[in-house]
Order: sequence, then C-alpha cells, then structure tokens
Amino acid sequence: MSGAKRSGYLFMAAGCAFFLAAYLGAQVAFYGIAAAFIAIGASRMARARRH
Repeated sequence: MSGAKRSGYLFMAAGCAFFLAAYLGAQVAFYGIAAAFIAIGASRMARARRH
C-alpha cells in the first residue's frame, strides 16, 4: 500500500473518530473538523489512484 493511500485511510479514520466525538460529546464544532478530515482523506485517496 502506498504512503498516500495509507494516509488517506488514516485521515478518513480520524474524521470518523471526530464524528463520533462530536456525537458523544455534543460538540457541534467537531462536525466541521470531521468533514474536513474526510475530505482530505478522499483527496489523498484520489491522488494515490492517479499515480
């Protein structure tokens, strides 16, 4: 597995963790951070597939 693909999966996992933290802690700000991490992960995954 390439480094970019692995980091994409890790960013997406971090986003899911932030979604869970936002839900459990009732912290609305974490939803935006979670969405950003998932978007970064998707970007990294797309870049790894192109190369």
